[in-house]
Amino acid sequence: MGKLRNNGFRTLKQLRKLVSIREGQRKRYFEEDQDLALKSLHTDHSYDVTSKKIVPDISNIVHEEVLDNDGNNLTPTDDWSIGRRVVELGVIADHLQQCKHCGLPLSLHNIIDIKTYGLGSVLKVLCTNKSCGNINAIPTGKQHDHKIWDVNTKLALAAIDLGLGEHQINGLLSILNIPTVSHCMIDSRIREVGDVIESVADQSMEEWTEREKEMTRESDGNDNVTVSVDAAWQRRGSGRSYDSLTGHCSMIGSKTGKVINYKWRSKACRICQRAETSG
Repeated sequence: MGKLRNNGFRTLKQLRKLVSIREGQRKRYFEEDQDLALKSLHTDHSYDVTSKKIVPDISNIVHEEVLDNDGNNLTPTDDWSIGRRVVELGVIADHLQQCKHCGLPLSLHNIIDIKTYGLGSVLKVLCTNKSCGNINAIPTGKQHDHKIWDVNTKLALAAIDLGLGEHQINGLLSILNIPTVSHCMIDSRIREVGDVIESVADQSMEEWTEREKEMTRESDGNDNVTVSVDAAWQRRGSGRSYDSLTGHCSMIGSKTGKVINYKWRSKACRICQRAETSG
């Protein structure tokens, strides 16, 4: 009988044997887990989840974007089931209720193709009715003006609000394994959203200007509105090198504390420069 130590009544030989058994079990279980992980791993991205390096197949990668006449991204994918999509479940559920020709229910398992338009997509779903065989176009989200996807407009609004550019947006989308968006589409949607933002800003300034006048008459008995004006450059460097090409100025009412007017100016204009170059 061995002496009573921290590990109980075991001899050194027994302890070494127990350690060896546990080490063998650990290695065997770890290798089995590795093999199982490699068999079940879906190459969403080439994550190295094990000590064995997984080399993705990049021989069939399409490097170029395909755009239609409206600037929509039509880059094809090898398989509609690969990657992720931004979808509105209610829209898909409504369109899957029945085939447009025979009226039978449709299933996502019968998708044969997908067309990508920025963050929006159109699924081509085959009707399983042998006497029909119609290919139904199922949108993944709502649209406005008959062809503009709401999700793309929302993306442009988020880009303006957060100060993101095309590279930051596509970097985020690529990490999420969502198809990236084209520069042309982003620019078009930013112009669409920008017009609405300016319209809302003008309406807000008109309302608060009238409110500023009313509060001034109530307190001072006249219409002499007092405002605070501040201007800035987009980039000032050390504070002494004012070399930015753009600047802005805002006028804030002293009574309401709201912006009642604003202006921005630019030293350069691409349209003018291109016109001057082309004559």
